[in-house]
Amino acid sequence: MYYLKCGYCAEHSALKSEYITFCDHCGKKFPFNYADWKVQHPNSTFAAYELEMGVPEARYEAIMKKRRRQGFDLRKKTALITSIVVLIACSTLGAYYGPTLVKMFQEPAVPVTMLNTDNWRTFRGNMLQLQTPLSLSPVPVKDQPNMRLKAFKGGSNGEGLVIRMDEVVYLADNYIGLELASKEAANQLSREEGVSQFTYTEKAVIILGQQAMLQHGSYIYKQSSPIEFSSLVAVRGGTRVQLLVTHRGNDETGRKIAEKVMGSARLN
Repeated sequence: MYYLKCGYCAEHSALKSEYITFCDHCGKKFPFNYADWKVQHPNSTFAAYELEMGVPEARYEAIMKKRRRQGFDLRKKTALITSIVVLIACSTLGAYYGPTLVKMFQEPAVPVTMLNTDNWRTFRGNMLQLQTPLSLSPVPVKDQPNMRLKAFKGGSNGEGLVIRMDEVVYLADNYIGLELASKEAANQLSREEGVSQFTYTEKAVIILGQQAMLQHGSYIYKQSSPIEFSSLVAVRGGTRVQLLVTHRGNDETGRKIAEKVMGSARLN
């Protein structure tokens, strides 16, 4: 594994794939990512990019070990003090005004700057491609009996926005129905740990002449955080693909981004 050092915050992000474009820590675009480097080295590979620009894992571990020995620097101390102050303030608000006010801070809002599509990029899956403000990277998933699974994810609950694509190949079926596939995708989301009060609506849409199912809904996460989601489900033969965008409830920026992402989806 190699790591890429950010030119803004000096933190290191794992080079999991050639699509890594933004720093995992500060969210800013790497000044010299693989796509930029490839323009100057058209005949080179991602492995060559890792060797030239990346930090080897052994060196990265040494840097982290040295940092831990040095303890908290001023920035981390400031962040720690700020966190303590916020925690005390939230505790006070909770004591005087009830839990409802505190819950407002549990899921962050999506920054308005994400609406600027100049910084978006194209992600291509086996069946579906889309425009996204976040880098999507492979996530580990276990195959199930007669099912081969693949998943990609960008963002996190801490960033206020999660974009995920799941591809399922049904090895025992040459054909699956769209309505059944869309209901199965919704049921899987409703059964995830911490999800309650799950509700959604769906409608059929046409993408480049092929039918798909668009879903909009909401749920409560861990009995405290309202979440909204948009889901696009399509099938081809025995393969199902789902594009899922989740964000904080009543977040207008999150809704606009979800709408743009869904509107950009194209079947390969």
